[in-house]
Amino acid sequence: MSRILLALTLAWLILAARSAAAASCADPDGNGIDVVDAANVQRAAVGLPSSCTLAPAACDLDGMHGIDRDDAADVLRRAVGLSPTRDCLPHLQLTAVVRNLDQPLFVGAADGDDTRLYVVEQPGRIRLVKNGTLTATPFLDIADAISAGGERGLLGLALHPQYVTNGRFFVNYTNPAGDTVIAEYRRSAGNPDVAAPEAARVFFTVTQPFANHNGGMVAFGADGFLYIGLGDGGGGDSGGGGSGGGGDPLNNGQSLDTKLGKILRIDVDTYPTPPAGNVTGGDPDIWDFGLRNPFRFSFDRGTGDLYIGDVGQDRFEEVDLEPRGGGGRNYGWRITEGTHCFNPPTGCNLTGITLPVAEYGHEVGCSVIGGYVYRGRAIPGIAGRYLYGDFCSNRIWSFTRDGAVVTSALELTDDLDPTHALRGITSFGEDADGEIYVVDGGSGVVFRVDPE
Repeated sequence: MSRILLALTLAWLILAARSAAAASCADPDGNGIDVVDAANVQRAAVGLPSSCTLAPAACDLDGMHGIDRDDAADVLRRAVGLSPTRDCLPHLQLTAVVRNLDQPLFVGAADGDDTRLYVVEQPGRIRLVKNGTLTATPFLDIADAISAGGERGLLGLALHPQYVTNGRFFVNYTNPAGDTVIAEYRRSAGNPDVAAPEAARVFFTVTQPFANHNGGMVAFGADGFLYIGLGDGGGGDSGGGGSGGGGDPLNNGQSLDTKLGKILRIDVDTYPTPPAGNVTGGDPDIWDFGLRNPFRFSFDRGTGDLYIGDVGQDRFEEVDLEPRGGGGRNYGWRITEGTHCFNPPTGCNLTGITLPVAEYGHEVGCSVIGGYVYRGRAIPGIAGRYLYGDFCSNRIWSFTRDGAVVTSALELTDDLDPTHALRGITSFGEDADGEIYVVDGGSGVVFRVDPE
């Protein structure tokens, strides 16, 4: 019997040796993805001789947990023309880019400048990382003009699409009264590494009825307009996560007469004239409504689609997806929380509501941090994959999609953060080349997602 097993093993090894050079993801024998490949992965998963022996990366599709039966099932799905539940992913790691930051909340870069990163610190400073080194002098310091702590502070930064030539940038912060301010600043004329200290323009101030749910994100869309995220204004609940009393007591999310609970859209050159396509019949700056606290959102630089991480209440966190130019949507709050009724708790009317493409419950996290679709060059194996995370659990997930349908949802936590060293994810970000960063507010470190 032992001789038979030895012969079988040698046969499989010879087959693997002949085909290893041609192996590719889900195709260990190099002859195209078929049921034989699925059988090989299944054999490897249960410890039997397999062509996976000399091509293990071709059989461990997601790069995590080793070769298992889920990998075999996904190879079989591919072989018969079905979409896999998990894609072929390379091993990833987090590389620390800058440390010793003071409550960092965001990182970004200017289009066309691969030498600088701009990091937002909640107490009111924008720090500059130039050629990999944190400069001693803040790029901008407006700590005296803001209130900070809890969900207040300097919350967002957007560099103009032509920042390299015009030096314009835009910030979202809470003033000493706790109200939201959207303002424009300019790069200094004499030193490109420092901003002029005074605002060039304040577009508007929004009165905040409570200290929480201020939103904070600002970003330019593919249409050249500035998009602004504002939460529903809070309601007395306690934290940066989704727990507490809240519940949008003023129903701001569904009211078109307030900027609260919205994604706003303005033309920074012609404001207050609203761009064509905004919601009509209410505040002229509204693009989308029905949001609880869209703290972080982003545009896919490849397609222009909008991804919104909307922080939930007591039970569910959600990610909303909006095709490029598809505004005027009602994302449901406070009628819904995620895909579930909130007010009323059952039997709610879903007419006209756009439900999220992804959600998770508070057994795994409590405050979603919206991320980015990877469009960089360093990790082609995750091109088109959306990465996002959670502030409370520090877990990181990802998915790809076919239209509005999620086709491959994978958790990346154990791969990116195997020692669970993250202390509080506050944002994701992109550099000029489309590489993705993770901001860990709890430890004061900005990491880059790199191939292992």
